[in-house]
Parts: sequence; C-alpha cells; structure tokens
Amino acid sequence: MIKSIILKLVYIFIFVSLSINLANSENKIKIELQIENEILTNIDFLNERNYLIALNNNLKDLPKNQLKKISKQSLIREKIKKIELLKFYDFKKADKYSDRVLSDFYKRLNFKTKDEFVSYMIGYNLNIDDIKEKLKIETLWNEMIYNKYINQIKIDEEKIKSKIKTQKKVLKEYNLSEILFQLSADEKILDKYNLILKNIENSGFKNSANIFSISDSSKFGGEIGWVNQNQLNDNLLKEIENLKINQLTKPIQVSSGYLIIKLNNKRKKEKKLDFEKTFKQMVTQEKNRQLNQFSLIYFNKIKQNIFISEK
Repeated sequence: MIKSIILKLVYIFIFVSLSINLANSENKIKIELQIENEILTNIDFLNERNYLIALNNNLKDLPKNQLKKISKQSLIREKIKKIELLKFYDFKKADKYSDRVLSDFYKRLNFKTKDEFVSYMIGYNLNIDDIKEKLKIETLWNEMIYNKYINQIKIDEEKIKSKIKTQKKVLKEYNLSEILFQLSADEKILDKYNLILKNIENSGFKNSANIFSISDSSKFGGEIGWVNQNQLNDNLLKEIENLKINQLTKPIQVSSGYLIIKLNNKRKKEKKLDFEKTFKQMVTQEKNRQLNQFSLIYFNKIKQNIFISEK
C-alpha cells in the first residue's frame, strides 16, 4: 500500500516536472534576429504577432510559420525606421503629439474611448506604452519624410482647379483596399500577381495585404476607406469605376511598385461644392500620395545599408 502511494507520488512528480520543463521551453527566450546593435527575440516576435492580430483578427487563421514571417517583416520595418529616426530625434522629447495620435488610432479601429481600447489590447497581452512607441515611430517617420521632401512635391494646381470646376453635383465614392507590392530581382509580375491572387482566394484580401503589401495600410488589412472620385488620379479612376463590388484591379504600375485595388463598396453622394475646401482637400491628397512614394523610396535606400542577421 505504502509502495503504491510512493509510486503514484513519483509519477505525479515526473508529470509536473515535465509540464514545467515544457512550459519553460515554450517561454524560453531565443535570439531570432539582429538589426544593427539591436537584438530581437522570440518574445518580440510574439508581441508583434499579437499586435498584428489585434489589428486584423483574420490573421489568427494563418499558419504559424506564415504569421511569424509577417511579424518578422513588420518588426524589421519598424526597427529600421527607428534606427534612422534616432539620428534626428530625441525620443524622450517626442511625446507632444502622443495623446492625439493615440486617439486618432483607436478611433480608426472603431473604439469610442481610450479605456475601451486599452482593455482590448490587454486581452492580447499588449502594453499601451508599447503601442504609443509604435505610433511615435510612425508619426516621427512621417514628419521626417515631410521635412525632407516637401520642397520636391509638385502640384498642378490649375489642373486641380479645372477638375473642380467640371465637378458634378452628385459624386461617386468608393470604399477601397490596397496591396502595394514590389518585385525582387528574380520575380516576374505575372507570377507574383498570380501568387497574390491565389493567397487572396485561400486566406482573404486582408491577410494577403498583411503578407505582401509594403504600404503602411497593410497593418489594417490594406483598408483605405471611402474616397471620392476627385481624390483619385485619372489612371486609377479608370481602373476602379468599372469594377463590381469585391472585384480587383490588375496590377497598376506606380513609382513605388505595383498596386492592386479592391473595391469594397461604392455609392453616390450629393455634395454642395465648397470650392476652397475641395481645392485644399485635393491638394493635400496629392501631397500625401507623393510623400508616400518618397517614404518608400527612402526606406528602401536606407535598408540597403542596415546590418540584418538571422540567428
């Protein structure tokens, strides 16, 4: 009787020990990547994965290896931007816009209050200070790109004014999503396009945007939202206006790569024309379009000089 009790206790001890060791092995910190002097671990990858899933819940359905790849690419982009920003900014003094930026961010995700957003992020084991750090990097990066390239922006104001004057009272508006991709040296456009289409068919557009798109919108599943016809350049409008809902354009070549647009919805809206307001909106839209192109070009340029090593 005593022997059987002792034997059971030994089995229990072994089982508990194995469980603890297994748990520890899963939580063991492993170095995954080195970017310049910064080390990234599996915990960093896990946190980034949770962040991306929090922004796009559909990602949790992807295979683990694919999700890890997306997290890796996202982290690399973020760390490269931060390395470059630290040459020009003191991060400790760069918190002046943090509350407003955070507010804009959680409202874009359809949260009404900060507390509601914080509670949601805690559910993914995410710290609000880490979220603020991510938003700070994006805000400072946009500020840096603006300061670097604003004098190189070219706006044809007369063309915009002419477009406004011929504007109809009833405007077409389009709800759009995008995938902006580039080709590596050994890739062909048709092969890459077919690969993306296959992935969209299997995993959906949002997940495919996370996987393939180099645009900042990729974190939100490629969502752009509602834009009216005047906010689109003529070439893009021609591609979109004949699409049916949920249809995709073929790859459209732009200066920063190739663009696939998905039409999520469309509507007609009667609009009273405020010439000055409309003019300013269209000028801002064109500035942002050109700045986004400069941003991608600049990022690719500095990335070539960054030391990245996988462990």
